[in-house]
Amino acid sequence: MTAAMHPDADADPSAASRPVWISLIVGLAASAVMLFPSWVGGGRLPLQNRWHERTPAEAMPFSLLPLSQYYALSTFVMLLLGGVVAGLVVRMLRARAWPTALGVLLVHVIATAQSFAVLAGGLGISDGSAGSREILYFGGMLGGVLAGMLLAQLGCLMASRPAVPLPALAVALSAVPVRSWIGFAVASFDPINGYPPEVGTVLRWVPAVIVAVALIWCVVRPLSRLFVWAAGLFSLWMLPAVFTALSYALGMRVLDGDLREMAQAGAGVPDGAGGGGAAGGGGAGGCAGGDCGALEDHCLPGR
Repeated sequence: MTAAMHPDADADPSAASRPVWISLIVGLAASAVMLFPSWVGGGRLPLQNRWHERTPAEAMPFSLLPLSQYYALSTFVMLLLGGVVAGLVVRMLRARAWPTALGVLLVHVIATAQSFAVLAGGLGISDGSAGSREILYFGGMLGGVLAGMLLAQLGCLMASRPAVPLPALAVALSAVPVRSWIGFAVASFDPINGYPPEVGTVLRWVPAVIVAVALIWCVVRPLSRLFVWAAGLFSLWMLPAVFTALSYALGMRVLDGDLREMAQAGAGVPDGAGGGGAAGGGGAGGCAGGDCGALEDHCLPGR
C-alpha cells in the first residue's frame, strides 16, 4: 500500500498534467461501486412501516438507496466510503481531486433524488396526504443521507491529499465503516439469514487491521502525526459502540419514531454491547451467530 503512495508533499505537480476526465470517472465509478450492495436482488425499496398502500416486498418500487430506518447506517456508510475510496484511488493516480469529488457528488445527488422521490410518493408526501410521523421520518432519512454525502466529500478531499497524514487519518476513521459495508454486502446476498457466524468472527478484526495499516503508513515523525495515531485508536475504541447504539435505536420498531425513547435506548446499549475495541462483539456488522437483535447489517428486514 505504501509503495503505491507517493511521499509527503504539500502539492503534487504531476496532478495538473492528468486529464480531468480521469478524475471524474474515478469519482463516478468509486461512488457507484460502493452503492452496489443496495442493488443486489433488484434494488427494491425496503418495506416501509408507514407506506400508504399495503405492498409485498417483491412489489416495492426500485430505489437506488435502501431508504429505511433499518438501513440508515448502511446507507450512510455506502455514501461515506464512496468518497474515501475515490480519494485514495485518485491519490494513487496522482490526478486532480476536485473532479473526483464532483463525480462522487453527481452519483450521490442522482441516487438521493431518485430514492427520495420514490419514498415521498409512497409516504403520501407528494400528494399532501402524509401525516406528521411520515414527514418526520422522511426528514430524518434525508438529513442522514445529506450528512453522508457531506462527509463523503470531506473524506474524498482528505484521502486525496499528497501528504500522508490526512489520507492515513481518512483510512483509520473509515475502518469501522468498512466492516459495516462488508457485512452489509455479504448479507445482501442472503437477506433472510444474513452472513454466517464465521464471517462475523472475521469481520470483528477488520477495523483493527485497517487502523494498524493506516498508522504504520503514517509513522510517528514528525511528532505532529501522533494526532493521527490518537484519532485512529480512539475511533477504533469508540465507533463500534456508536454504530451498535445507533443500529439498535433506529431498528426498534416498537419505539415508533419516539425520539426521546430512541435516544434512551441507544444510550443504554454500549455498556452491555461490548462496544470498546475492534474485537468486541458490538458494532454494526460485528455480530455473528444470529444474535444481533435489531442490528441491521446481519439481518436485513424487508429487503
